[in-house]
Amino acid sequence: MDSASRADAPSTAVRGEPTDRRDPDRTAPTAPGPGIGLPHIRTRSATAPAPVPSLDEPPEPVAVTPTEVDGAVDGPVAVTPAAPQSFPPGVGAKLGSYVYLLVDPRTGRPFFAGRGRGDRCHRHVQAARATPSSDDTATKYPVLDRIREAEAGGRPVRVEILRHGLTPAEAELIEASVADALGLGHETRLEGQRGPAVEVGAALAKRAKIKRAHQIVLLRVGPHGAPADYDTARHGWRIGRRWIDTGSIRSPRWALLVSGDLVEAVFRIEGWEPTPAAAGGVERFSFFGTPDPELDARYAGRSVAAFLGTGTPSAVTYVWCGPHWVNTAH
Repeated sequence: MDSASRADAPSTAVRGEPTDRRDPDRTAPTAPGPGIGLPHIRTRSATAPAPVPSLDEPPEPVAVTPTEVDGAVDGPVAVTPAAPQSFPPGVGAKLGSYVYLLVDPRTGRPFFAGRGRGDRCHRHVQAARATPSSDDTATKYPVLDRIREAEAGGRPVRVEILRHGLTPAEAELIEASVADALGLGHETRLEGQRGPAVEVGAALAKRAKIKRAHQIVLLRVGPHGAPADYDTARHGWRIGRRWIDTGSIRSPRWALLVSGDLVEAVFRIEGWEPTPAAAGGVERFSFFGTPDPELDARYAGRSVAAFLGTGTPSAVTYVWCGPHWVNTAH
């Protein structure tokens, strides 16, 4: 090199330029940050922001060479890209309270509904990948094992925002409604209310207040919706002989036909007759009588759950008569 060339070369490195003059385009490598993804994922630079995949489509698997995977392998391995760890700056404030879904990549169906603020929706996937499976975590946090199971095939669980810009109360209601509607089964802060309309209606029905002067036997014909017409429902009741004497002050005077725990019809009892013995020879009786419009208007459509007790309801229940007679009206 001649003296002119040496004079043109700078005596010291310019601040910000690479120090390796053999390759001016090469910069010093940055120390890697802590790994946050699944196994076989190369650790990202601490200064490189994690990519945010679309919430509509799962990220495509990335093929890596055998040298990038621990252990000897015969060919490329499909691995799952790391899930986003957080929203871009300012997004959390715009989201407010929101409801999110975790979607199984194998079926495309949600298996968990939750609510939160900020980066809450990403925390389950992060925890599942960062902690090993154990009996303790499976019992306390079954959703984590479900995430690990779903991602075992190499595709990430998808996180979807269902509704945002909510108040905390709205988020609670939507979370519980979605969990009920999809039958997800996990607990939410609000108790589930999903059920057949007839059962919900019965649970909210007014309670029957049976007067002490009305000596009544409740004859439960079956669950809600069971036929309660007179010709079908009056037969085959297992009632004691001492309570079929209409002349006794302790015998029932009215029969209320009940399906589930709702009164369907009311009949004034005029008498009882034996029912032909069925297999086993258990003695049963059938009542006969006439409709009572006055008591029907008072009790029909009302709930008698308070009189049926807990557990499996008895087919025959006495109110102010029979073995529990405490009636002083006479």
